[in-house]
Amino acid sequence: MNINYSNLRQLDLNLLVALDVLITEASVTKAAEKLNLSQSAMSYSLKKLRIILHDDILIRTSREMEVTPYARQISDRLRQILIEIQATLLEKETFNPATATNTFKIATSDYVEATIGVNLLPQLATQAPNIRIRINHLDKSTVMDALDDNEIDLAINPSLNLKSWQVQKDLYQEEFVCVFRGDDSITKISLADYLARSHILVSLRDDFQGESDRLLELQQQSRQVIWSTTHFMTVPFLLANSDCMALLPKRMAQQCAKAMSLKILPPPIAMESFTVSMVWHQRHTNNLAHQWLRQQIIEAIRDV
Repeated sequence: MNINYSNLRQLDLNLLVALDVLITEASVTKAAEKLNLSQSAMSYSLKKLRIILHDDILIRTSREMEVTPYARQISDRLRQILIEIQATLLEKETFNPATATNTFKIATSDYVEATIGVNLLPQLATQAPNIRIRINHLDKSTVMDALDDNEIDLAINPSLNLKSWQVQKDLYQEEFVCVFRGDDSITKISLADYLARSHILVSLRDDFQGESDRLLELQQQSRQVIWSTTHFMTVPFLLANSDCMALLPKRMAQQCAKAMSLKILPPPIAMESFTVSMVWHQRHTNNLAHQWLRQQIIEAIRDV
């Protein structure tokens, strides 16, 4: 139903409150007392309501005032409208994670999912056992529109292109390390050793070119990338069963290296660090459930 703003402007909230009390009390005097108004002010409100609604609202009988049939007909709906206005505008929202049943959708990579999830999952199990998290594939070309369309609650990734109505919070600084199968005698990777290896690349694009390849081109060098994937978490398994090398985010590498007997060393080329951030639509900034989720993610990453 469309709103007729011209008609609606004739009413204000005070008139709706007055109407509800007049119907409830069936008395101008009692209604005025209940609203702490003068009787003349309440009589004026009744006069305006009669004009707007084309109904007397209250009529005199031999002994007392009586509510008209029309006023009785609209009384329940009027009370519900006032309750909804009060709940929407005047009552503070509450959120109790222990009893909440929200489902949150987060778009991110499998690497960030593993990095954050290692602590976030136990936190949720303890504090909010009925809250569910759905991790969606992060597609940089569509993820910001998905935030706008309320299809996801958060996007977590480096280098997302914000719109003016989207909000960003930096979570942590990350750096790349070389990961490979090797023994403790190897303490440093030279550029020659790096170039001699076959490489596995994680790329969200359909290519075999990463940032390190662009840096190598500046030195008129190149490496051999024989495997390109969009999935970070498959790479440690591939490395553990081959002589390949990969550049992986340090936090992820540290989680995998010990369990899979992998070696971690600094790369022989100067790779810039990057910042992982979470982004949300400003519609959720003051939402208590959303605020709670964002704080849980901040706490989850603090000790990783």
